[in-house]
Amino acid sequence: MTRRLLRVVLAEFGVEEGASVALGRALRDDGVEVVYAGRLDTAEQLVRTVEQEDPDILGVVRGESEPEGLAETLPGVLLFAVGNGPSGFENAFESLEKAANWVSGVRSHTVETPSDRVR
Repeated sequence: MTRRLLRVVLAEFGVEEGASVALGRALRDDGVEVVYAGRLDTAEQLVRTVEQEDPDILGVVRGESEPEGLAETLPGVLLFAVGNGPSGFENAFESLEKAANWVSGVRSHTVETPSDRVR
């Protein structure tokens, strides 16, 4: 049985370009397929990127502001945000490390793996 990689789109919203690179590298090193979207300025750009890339998870590294209404617009995609201050995201983290740990936990529950009998 082949193992399907978890696919994560990482985008930056309201922060400088490159803020999510360290998170992307950590996820890649952990066996996650990472699509780096770069800095996006509107929620619509995030939605269009997700429609094109078809990820399992959308990660947003955010500044003071955050995109509104993503959970309602993207019901089939898990969302998380990394940034300081209050967040409307259900899965919000203050550090890149905590976000990477969360994604690793999600991966262990969503990726197709053989049963213990097959291993």
